[in-house]
Amino acid sequence: MNISTSQVQNVLKIYGRQFKANRVQPKNEANAPVQADQVTISSDSRVKQKAVAAAKAAPEVREEKVNELRQAIATGTYTVSNEEVAEKIIYRSLVDKLV
Repeated sequence: MNISTSQVQNVLKIYGRQFKANRVQPKNEANAPVQADQVTISSDSRVKQKAVAAAKAAPEVREEKVNELRQAIATGTYTVSNEEVAEKIIYRSLVDKLV
């Protein structure tokens, strides 16, 4: 059996017409305007965004403070009271248990 190119073209044209005829969209969907999505950010979220941005902008290590401590240690003027050390140890222990 021989199939000519013209026969194939005729079949494709008929299929194309039938496909277009069956692809009718509902009128209300076709004519309805497309609405854009909207997002509303609460004032609490804006405050949190600002806090996160400030934290990200802050340096991870406070170089000025580190340099002051290095200098104090080098000159022998760095002193910490025993009470402060004990408070920090207890505080850190409590935080670790809670978290």
